[in-house]
Amino acid sequence: MPDTRGNTKIGLEIGDTVQVRRGDVFVAGTIVEDYAEFSGLGKGLGRTWAHPHRWAIALSTGVLVFVDDGDLGAEEAESE
Repeated sequence: MPDTRGNTKIGLEIGDTVQVRRGDVFVAGTIVEDYAEFSGLGKGLGRTWAHPHRWAIALSTGVLVFVDDGDLGAEEAESE
């Protein structure tokens, strides 16, 4: 089964401000880590649950979330 999480965003890097989908809304956050080298390991982990996500994002609300490209907004957030 192919990985459908869409870990293909290029041009984003640690420190960039992005929009993260949380339910029906988008929240601004800052990329704090890129786990690209681990995000494609799904089948190699020997399990079908708890696969690594691509990005660690510190949201403006103070919450740390781990998301994939599909959870990011279409455009980068404007810096304040």
